[in-house]
Amino acid sequence: MKRISYPFALCLVMGISLSRLFSQTITIANDSAANYSGGWGSGTNKGTGFQAWNIWSSGGTGGYGGYFVGNPTDGGITGMAVNSFGLYANPTGSGASSNAERTFNNSLAVGQTLSFQWGINYDSGPGGNKGFNLYSGGVEIFNINNAGSSAITCNGTDVGFGYGTAVMTWSFTRVDSSTISISANDRDGVGTYATNVVVSNGGIDKLRFYASGMQAGNLAQPYFNNLSVTEPDATSMAV
Repeated sequence: MKRISYPFALCLVMGISLSRLFSQTITIANDSAANYSGGWGSGTNKGTGFQAWNIWSSGGTGGYGGYFVGNPTDGGITGMAVNSFGLYANPTGSGASSNAERTFNNSLAVGQTLSFQWGINYDSGPGGNKGFNLYSGGVEIFNINNAGSSAITCNGTDVGFGYGTAVMTWSFTRVDSSTISISANDRDGVGTYATNVVVSNGGIDKLRFYASGMQAGNLAQPYFNNLSVTEPDATSMAV
């Protein structure tokens, strides 16, 4: 007679659904570019759990800065939805910039995870930058940046990613009051990055994507999408 493993047998006895037992998370906040077929701009809010987008841009001196919903494949990026958020700010030396900021309805609680997609292809060029910042109580606690090479840095330290065009998913989990666990997949489609960082306050409450003074062309533009805040499902063992 075939032996039934204990966890499975226990589920049968108690009447617990296996799909319920192994449910992963519940969603606290989410948004995606697919929600903005009617237009994306400052003051729009088609997601849940976040405040309205705060977006601003400048062409600097003879440059171009702005934001859009578009197809990341136009920038040579793979693995993202056809409708994703994008920024442009070029050319080099023009002072052009673009920023898209999202404040959370509630700051990240212990056990919750902020995650989103970020896709880049060409580097930002000499003097250019693109990336994102995370804030807590008005203080910047994380800066993820790409500048004049393929390198990506976290608070100024190289994360070890090389060149690639695969979309990255970045996740930030609040482990305790002052510890954030960071993870991301390399855009080469192979590597990963993971670390724990101690900050003054782990209650992340704002996210800002940015681009400035990049080299010209679609291939340098950054894209991002699928913002979410999740937490473990405390009821996953319920009958």
